[in-house]
Amino acid sequence: MNSTLIDFHKKRFEWAFKAKEEFLNHFDPYKNEGLSDSIEDLLHILQTDLENPNEPCFDRLNKFYQEADEEMKMKLKNYEKQIEPYELLITKQSSIIDHKKEEVRIQEDGFAIEIDDYDRFLKQIELKNTESEHIRVLVDDTIEYTPHDRKASIINEDVSRLQIAVERDLGTSILILKQEAHFFKIELATPLDLPFVPPIPAIEQKIDAFWFKNTYEKALFKTRSQAHDWVTEMYQNYNRLLTSILYEVTAQREQAVKEAEASKLEYRQKINTLENHLVTYQKEEAQLKARYQKACQVWNQFQKHASQWQGYLIKHWLEYKEELQQDFLYGDAEGRFLAAHYLQLLRQDGEKIIKPLISGGDE
Repeated sequence: MNSTLIDFHKKRFEWAFKAKEEFLNHFDPYKNEGLSDSIEDLLHILQTDLENPNEPCFDRLNKFYQEADEEMKMKLKNYEKQIEPYELLITKQSSIIDHKKEEVRIQEDGFAIEIDDYDRFLKQIELKNTESEHIRVLVDDTIEYTPHDRKASIINEDVSRLQIAVERDLGTSILILKQEAHFFKIELATPLDLPFVPPIPAIEQKIDAFWFKNTYEKALFKTRSQAHDWVTEMYQNYNRLLTSILYEVTAQREQAVKEAEASKLEYRQKINTLENHLVTYQKEEAQLKARYQKACQVWNQFQKHASQWQGYLIKHWLEYKEELQQDFLYGDAEGRFLAAHYLQLLRQDGEKIIKPLISGGDE
């Protein structure tokens, strides 16, 4: 075999190897995209099936593309299956958080109402003024000085009126506190009852009238002094009772405030935990979606590039055809003969290699 024939023979499939080399170079960006093992398989096919210098075979390429496409579809489907539960999970988690926040709101409202009830009840507690001068004025205004009508019965009636007024006033206040405690559902350990205070002694004498002014005034001032002591003791007992209730209810209010803060903190921690889980789910979903979108994008680019394989073959096939035509037109006799022969082989090789790619391998 002469050198010219050998040269033509060696170059017979050179166009295919050039197409392969250029095609492989354009596949480099996809090697590290993590699409699937199919790309590595494709590169292996191209590197092994094209190494036969006599007759490169591309029969498996179309089948490979179909298998790679199915594999990638399965991979994308797997991504979709992984993403799908997250939508339900995130919706459910968001619903749990909303429900928990509603629980917090209801409980906070309950504590707020309870604390407000304590405040409203405490506002009802008003201590009596036990200053001596204040009580003296009350006593003197009620047990009047009547020098023109000096009678023991008048003094006794005024004393009775004073006692009834004070007892009614204090009794009414205590009754209101009882009703308010019941209305606000406040349980009191302290009984709402005033200690018994002996009544103010009445003036007892056979003759109602005082004949002497001095005797009248002495009896009046003594009665007023006894009334002053009686009112003072009644007010002090009342104030001690209300002070005890004040401390008790204030302690209950402070306990309610502590419970409200503790409950708020507990719920805040629970909600924070739930929200952290939600953020984790959202991040995981976002990462899966990002990988899914990336895989779709790169796979589409891969398919677009893979579909250009026949273009690389046709390009180099045409270039080699042009080279052979130049040899056929301008070479020597032997060169023209061999060029014609290899043009015929080139046509056959093109039909064998390129046509199946164009027709989809259905021939």
